Amino acid sequence: SFERHEDAKRAVDEMNGKKLNGKQLYVARAQKKGERQTELKRKFQQMKQDGTTRYQGVNLYVKNLEDSLDDEGSA
Repeated sequence: SFERHEDAKRAVDEMNGKKLNGKQLYVARAQKKGERQTELKRKFQQMKQDGTTRYQGVNLYVKNLEDSLDDEGSA
C-alpha cells in the first residue's frame, strides 16, 4: 500500500517485468474482480476486431481442387 499515487506509479514502473529469484514479476494496480473482467472483455473484443479487419479482403490460394470445379464451386 502506498499513501501517494506517485509512489505507487513509480513502484509499478520500476518493478514490473523485473526478475526476482528467476521469476518475472507482474506489478500493477490492484483491481476489483468486476473491473478486471471488464478490462479483459474490452481487450478481447479489440483483439477480435483487429483479427477480422486484418484478414478482410485477403486473397487465398487453394491447392489440389478438382479440375472440373468452376468459380461457383460446381463441377
